[in-house]
Amino acid sequence: MKQLSNLNLGFSELLSFNKKTSLITTSRRHSYVKLLIILCSTYSGSIYATTISLEQYLGGYSTELAGKPALTFKFTSINSDDFCNIITTEEHMFSSNNLLENINLSEKNFYLDCEVDNQFYMLSNHFRTYAQVLIKQPDTNFPMSMHIEAKLVTINGEYLNVISGDISLRK
Repeated sequence: MKQLSNLNLGFSELLSFNKKTSLITTSRRHSYVKLLIILCSTYSGSIYATTISLEQYLGGYSTELAGKPALTFKFTSINSDDFCNIITTEEHMFSSNNLLENINLSEKNFYLDCEVDNQFYMLSNHFRTYAQVLIKQPDTNFPMSMHIEAKLVTINGEYLNVISGDISLRK
């Protein structure tokens, strides 16, 4: 039996493949169609997502989040107008054991958003999104840095993958 290895296989191709195979019954054919629909809907965001690689710290400032003192950090790709903002309450940052996480807007004291190619990407509780920031404390050889990873979405459901190496918080 052939294996389905390419998600770009169309529904008509799948159905004609199944009709040619005498071992596959109608109910099994429907199961394959359901599986393909699930696979396409599960992976459609990550297959066609834009990716931004953050490389440079632009600066930060004090602000408020949910009525509490907060810090905002701004990052960009080199030679690009694209940028991402991290905002977290001071209390959350200092009590987080150097790991900030927000999955589907589950954390109200930490937020990450980006503007890429004039599109605004954000965390959402309607789409599968997350943001994770690993804060690396300074030592004698290296300044404080952040490692950022996220999957954000536009209001239209377009995904953005955010990645970075360790970005120094020195300007």
